[in-house]
Amino acid sequence: MKSNILELLEETAARVPLRRAFYDDHEALSFASLMERSRRIGSSLAAVTRPRQVVALLLDARSIRNLPAIFGVLYAGCAYAPLDIAMPSQRLHQLLTLMQPAAILADDKGGKALAACPAIQARVLMEQEASQAPADDKRLTEIRAQSGPFDPASVLYTSGSTGVPKGSVQTHWSYLHWTRATIEVYGLTEEIVFGNQSPFFYANSLLEIYPPVALGATVYLLPAGVLAFPRKMLQCLQEQRVTLLCMTPSSFAGVTRSDALTPGCLKTLRWGIMSGEPMPWQVLQVWMQAAPGASWWHFYGSTEMLSVAVGKVDGLNRSEGRLPVGQPFEAVRLVFLDENGKPAPAGEPAELFVSSPWMALGYYRDEQRTAAAWVEDPLGEGWHERFYRAGDIGYRMEDGQLMVLGRRDLQIKHMGYRMELGEVEIALGRVMGVEESCVLYQKEQDRIWCFYSGSLAENQLRQALREKLARYMLPDVLVRLDELPHTSSMKIDRMRLKARMQ
Repeated sequence: MKSNILELLEETAARVPLRRAFYDDHEALSFASLMERSRRIGSSLAAVTRPRQVVALLLDARSIRNLPAIFGVLYAGCAYAPLDIAMPSQRLHQLLTLMQPAAILADDKGGKALAACPAIQARVLMEQEASQAPADDKRLTEIRAQSGPFDPASVLYTSGSTGVPKGSVQTHWSYLHWTRATIEVYGLTEEIVFGNQSPFFYANSLLEIYPPVALGATVYLLPAGVLAFPRKMLQCLQEQRVTLLCMTPSSFAGVTRSDALTPGCLKTLRWGIMSGEPMPWQVLQVWMQAAPGASWWHFYGSTEMLSVAVGKVDGLNRSEGRLPVGQPFEAVRLVFLDENGKPAPAGEPAELFVSSPWMALGYYRDEQRTAAAWVEDPLGEGWHERFYRAGDIGYRMEDGQLMVLGRRDLQIKHMGYRMELGEVEIALGRVMGVEESCVLYQKEQDRIWCFYSGSLAENQLRQALREKLARYMLPDVLVRLDELPHTSSMKIDRMRLKARMQ
């Protein structure tokens, strides 16, 4: 039984050493060269760190250098923490101060970002120099001999609702079990060409790291910023014969705004995976026509939970409702609790709690928020099973699929009525002419705000919503934007929209 994620790389490198593992338009890494560079970096880091410490990665988020850096940190017995070097220097300094890394591994761009921050007490290694240093085989063997399956492997930071980032800690055990389950549920094979466009500090990129390494499959890194140029993106997918593409619904929607996505243009695509947000059915239809040979999958999860449920979307017309997120993984246990902490009746929306073998340990150096988010034995069964409080409202459908309605904190009381803001977003998704939308609540004024992009004027959208929503659910304020703001992970940036609510 495997106990270290590096075993996946080593087995594949021994089996297909010269096969192309990761490549972009300028550089390629075989599995053998990936392992060699990773061991060199690991040896350099091992000289200045101890196992189980955290190493911050300050690298160009779309660079192929991230891969040997990630595996290099793991060879040093440490946990890697990839950061977005494009964030404001104040924010980067805040993250590094919270993290207190033992070392920082940076490329030239990361070094410049670090230089703009106040001083951080950590050893700084340049990736280019570390990757050329000799491998210390003896030291790496010693590190592996004292490692365990529950050693931390990564710290992935997400935005906190209080403005203080949270670092989700995943272990080798987490990634090993998640990787195996992911390969099985999607039916992935070594012939796949993964198309990567997610930055490596974003949890979505995990799908394009560990499963392909375990399989011996190939990953093509799309050029940085290519989402802003749909024709160029589609050209890359076609020329590189990409067979699997995972993106947020916002990213999929962005490509459909151009006329470049035509029926049958993506003949090699076989897996289309949507994650992070609800997928508008109108957008999905366009992609299904463009890639008629692809299976389309909804995926529900988070940085803390990784994957919870996956479902293949059938060809039925779903325009009248939200898409379910699929069947929970076999190893995942779901509990739905009402406002009083009691099990909710079957089929009744309630707060979702999740337990699985690949659930995060907690938030790094943050006992208070860890204690609030991870709950032991919520049903009082006496087994001390640990659950993550997902913060989402959902229920199991009669066929066993999971339906997620929205965030718990998006449940409001408006005009005296209890309601879900997610229901308003569902209605918006059914209005022709609306491309993207976000619904927010201004509690002090008891006002519902709707930000949207698309061709409809505000009065046209208001009239369309009157036909779909009860009066108390209608937005008080409609704001049409040319384009909704997005985070670096291509989700709708709710914080920036909230700043416009005056």
